[in-house]
Amino acid sequence: MFITDDYAYFGHLEHSANNPRPRGAPFICLNATSGEVVWRINGAFRQSRWGGRAIMGDSIIATQDTYNQQVYAIGKGPSKLTVTAPNIGVPQGTSVMISGTVTDVSPGTNDDAIKMRFPNGVPAMSDASQSDWMLYVYKQFTMPASATGVDVQISVVDANGNFRNIGTATTDISGTYNLHWTPDIPGKYTVIATFAGSGAYYASYSQAALGVDAPAVTPAPSPTPDTTTAADLYLLPGIAAIIVAIAVVGAILALLVLKKRP
Repeated sequence: MFITDDYAYFGHLEHSANNPRPRGAPFICLNATSGEVVWRINGAFRQSRWGGRAIMGDSIIATQDTYNQQVYAIGKGPSKLTVTAPNIGVPQGTSVMISGTVTDVSPGTNDDAIKMRFPNGVPAMSDASQSDWMLYVYKQFTMPASATGVDVQISVVDANGNFRNIGTATTDISGTYNLHWTPDIPGKYTVIATFAGSGAYYASYSQAALGVDAPAVTPAPSPTPDTTTAADLYLLPGIAAIIVAIAVVGAILALLVLKKRP
C-alpha cells in the first residue's frame, strides 16, 4: 500500500471473490529494514483494486473495507480513565478499595451499533491483544478469551502533602481495575490514577478524594479525689495518742494502788 517512517504496509485483495468472502484478509505492517512484523490483523480490512486503497496522513491510515463498504480510520486513539474511592471518612487502619475503568473513546466507539453492544464503553486492551480485540469490537468476531487489559498507576497526595505511588492495577476484560490499600495516616488524601498510554491509546488520568478519620481519643479515668484533711493527718492521730497515753497512765496507777494494799 505505502511505505512511511521505515514501515511498509501491505493489504490483501482478490479481483472476483466469491460470496460470502472469507474473513481472513490480512493487513500487515512490517519493519522495512528487518522484515519483522510490527502488527497484523486478519479479517478486518479487505482492499480494492480500483478505489479506496489504504493511505496514511497525519499518522492515521484511511482505507475502504470491501467486506462492508465502509471507510475506516486506523491509528492511535484517546482513552478515558475513571477512579472512585470511598466517599465517606474511614477509620484509620481500615482498608479501602480504589476502583475505576479505562475505556476506548475513539470516534468509532460512538457508532450506535457499538454503543448498543458496549453500553458501559469499550474497554481498553493491551497492545498484544489489540488486533483480536478490534476484530471483536468492529467485526463481530468471537471475544478473545486471552485478551489482557492495561496497567494503571495509583498514587496519592497524603495529608502531609507527600506524593507517593501506592501500587499498580491492571484492567480486566470489562475494563475495570481495583486496588486494595490501607491508608497509614489520618487526614485527606487525593487519589490519582494514571494510564500512561500505549501503542494503541493516548494517556489519560483521573483523581478522587479520600478521607481517613483519626482514632477516637479515649479520656483517661479521673483520679479518685483525696478527701484527707488536716484533722485526719494531725488532730485525730494526736487525740488517739493522748487517749492511749491516758489509758497507759491509768493502768500504771491502778497497778500501784494494788501494790500498796496489804
